[in-house]
Amino acid sequence: MSFRTSLIVLNAVAFVVIAAIILWRVFSLRRNPERTPQNKAEFLPDADLEGRRLERVLGWSLVFVLVVAVSLPLYFLVEPERQVQAEDAFLERSIERGAILFANKQRPNYDATRSLLCADCHGGQGEGGIAPFVLQPEADKCLKEQNQGNTEVPECLPKQVSWQAPALNTADLRFDTGQLTQIITYGRPGTPMPAWGIASGKGVLNEQSVNDLVNYIKSIQISSKEAVAISTEAVPEYRQGAKDVVDNAQTALDDAQTALTKAQADPATNAAELAAAEADVETARGQLDAANAYADEVAGLSDGAILFRLNCARCHTKGWSYYDPTNLEVPPPAPQGSGAYGPNLRNGSTLLQFPGEAGVQQQFDWVALGVPENNQYGIRGISSGRMPHFGRQLTEEQIKLIVEYERSL
Repeated sequence: MSFRTSLIVLNAVAFVVIAAIILWRVFSLRRNPERTPQNKAEFLPDADLEGRRLERVLGWSLVFVLVVAVSLPLYFLVEPERQVQAEDAFLERSIERGAILFANKQRPNYDATRSLLCADCHGGQGEGGIAPFVLQPEADKCLKEQNQGNTEVPECLPKQVSWQAPALNTADLRFDTGQLTQIITYGRPGTPMPAWGIASGKGVLNEQSVNDLVNYIKSIQISSKEAVAISTEAVPEYRQGAKDVVDNAQTALDDAQTALTKAQADPATNAAELAAAEADVETARGQLDAANAYADEVAGLSDGAILFRLNCARCHTKGWSYYDPTNLEVPPPAPQGSGAYGPNLRNGSTLLQFPGEAGVQQQFDWVALGVPENNQYGIRGISSGRMPHFGRQLTEEQIKLIVEYERSL
């Protein structure tokens, strides 16, 4: 039995004893309504009071003094540990609640009335995933009512894309607790990440529920060493991925051409089916051309450029989070580093913010460590507290490569 449980049992017993004494006194008075008041009753003589009776009273007094004398030091010794255990127990319950909020239908702790389905986008273990998102048309011609929703003007139609949701099992390496709380509370405008906090005026989670999600996310973190290993492996994987895109596009073209050949050889094929098969071949050919162009681009990239794409482009390049080189219906992303959620880094903007040789180190420190919210970085840069920092997720050499690449834009 723990010390906390013992205290609870002791208090319960004391409560029962006190209640019993009170009840006994009440009912004893009712049975003896004519009892002589205490102030008029004859008391025991001094000879009786100063004998065994007094010794018993003094003995019990000594016992209670000893109990207090022993209990107080024990309390002071045990109380800090009890407080730590209580905090740990509260954190454990908070993580359990956060796991329910995070879960999707595939997770064992899913609750249809409470789960927010975060795992649908960020992966069951927070390893990252895909979030559906609808892009709204932005061309000037789409402001005209006759072009809105007009299939003859495809650039004015909403586009369904697959947005790359970031991994959350490394979020604590990039963000502090306050930043994670802010992201969950206010979301990321212009992205699939909604505002979940009541404080945003849009969400449903109170402060404790937001804290529960933060605590759960912090509980699924991988180590800095593991994150660095993943980041290191990601560069050759990115290069190989570009080659795989070409292979997949070539396979799709071969399949489309095979289907067209069969359609042409089948007398039962009507004109509409033949036209559809021919259109599929043209689409697949266009996708292969786009895939080859993308592969050639990646082949010419430096490691710093790839590291930028993997870690920074999500915020600093519009359209990068949903870029698919074979999706011909979605416009290509803006030039790397031209700004989106984060500021523009091109055309010497980085060199103005971090000038000279001293600026190189300042920029490295900003990317690796950052500064607290509302503090200055570089030349008149004011931290918003939203920039992730990569000192625990990337190696020193990798961050230097990113800084070098950013300064070349």
